[in-house]
Amino acid sequence: MQGRSLVPILKGGTPSDWRKSFYYHYYEFPTPHHVRPHYGVITDRYKLVRFYAPDVDYWELYDREKDPHELRSFFGDPEYAKITEELKAEVLRLRQELKVPDHDEPWVFGGKRGNAPPGQAEHKKGAE
Repeated sequence: MQGRSLVPILKGGTPSDWRKSFYYHYYEFPTPHHVRPHYGVITDRYKLVRFYAPDVDYWELYDREKDPHELRSFFGDPEYAKITEELKAEVLRLRQELKVPDHDEPWVFGGKRGNAPPGQAEHKKGAE
């Protein structure tokens, strides 16, 4: 997991180089939560999400100030074209910075853990 110390924040300060966005990536489809694999970026106001799997590929954009419950996607709305472009660039930047692989492990799409491709170590229960 990537990260930085929260000590400066807990002491009441914010470092000048503190991040302005947060990348996340959600796996575990189809179980246990039945939420399709997706990744995205969150800022203080917006959330851009890309849902992907072999049978889907779509984006959602939420304005968390206007729609705090994230019920309406503004993706494709001309008023949000600039912010969409900026957030897509930020997602790409963060994926590169964090060295996110282009392809997921088979278990992301319902395969079993331990079915690693040849040459890759298998994840073993209790090895963490």
